[in-house]
Amino acid sequence: MKPGQSVREPVSARTAITGTIRVNAYRGGSPVPFNSTGTKYVITSDKFNRGYHMISTINRNWVAMGISVLVTIVIISILTVVIGGKAAGDMLIGETSSSVYPFTLQNLMHLFFFIGLAQLWVRWIATHEENVFLRMSGFLPETEGSLLKTDQEIEIIRINAANASMRGEAYLPDLINTCILQYVKSHSVSDTIAVLNSTLELNIHRLDLRYAMTRYIVWAIPTLGFIGTVVGISLALGHLDINKFMGAQADKILQFKTLTSDLGFAFGTTIVALTLSAILVFLLNVIQKGEEEALNRDGKYVLTNLINRLAVDDRK
Repeated sequence: MKPGQSVREPVSARTAITGTIRVNAYRGGSPVPFNSTGTKYVITSDKFNRGYHMISTINRNWVAMGISVLVTIVIISILTVVIGGKAAGDMLIGETSSSVYPFTLQNLMHLFFFIGLAQLWVRWIATHEENVFLRMSGFLPETEGSLLKTDQEIEIIRINAANASMRGEAYLPDLINTCILQYVKSHSVSDTIAVLNSTLELNIHRLDLRYAMTRYIVWAIPTLGFIGTVVGISLALGHLDINKFMGAQADKILQFKTLTSDLGFAFGTTIVALTLSAILVFLLNVIQKGEEEALNRDGKYVLTNLINRLAVDDRK
């Protein structure tokens, strides 16, 4: 077999494909070997690549934002046709609250809401890919009783993980690569465990930062709602003419109509804002919980199948 030649994937082997990188799997506790020239054989399999093509986080975020803007336009257009001219239309889309409709406070909140949903969708996709990546990677031996007895075996694992870490979203290759670098340097299991814990902690902070924009949106939506309430009450008081209010019956009716319209806008924005914010907060917590659980599974996988299998003679 020539270097770099593709071979048929064994039934029991698993292949992780990251972009164009195909990572050799373990079979029966032994790594797929390098050939005599030091070139790694490549296992050809498209089962991972077909369904989980990895694109950069930045590109995915921009695509999601563009889709969210289009969805907002479509939803507002549908609502305008369905509930336009009704009380529900005034509350949900502020149809009569602005002279330049559809540029209303309610529609701005809808835009923020769908951008937040798009950001959460990106995080959900990343979590799903992390789980699939863990199931299909085969970086480490999982057979009962398998041990890593030589530095050569460990180095093969590190190279495979380093190649796969080209996918910036993946936590698992980074954990494996960092732990092996520490172990090769010190041959101390306790130091390797400490590095694993530190890397997991750093990745938790890294994960948390990815939700910063969504948290801002969750804060901004009710803030816009309260701004609408303050503006509505201010308009209601500003439009109130005490002379007409104390005058004829017709003037009183007109004043009450203006007052209730402004107050309806005021409290309608708060209702819409709190509802949208509550939905986003719920989804944010569910999706972040899932991503943190995926990271914890990665850490357990490394601890169980790498650190607990280290059996090099000069281990400390």
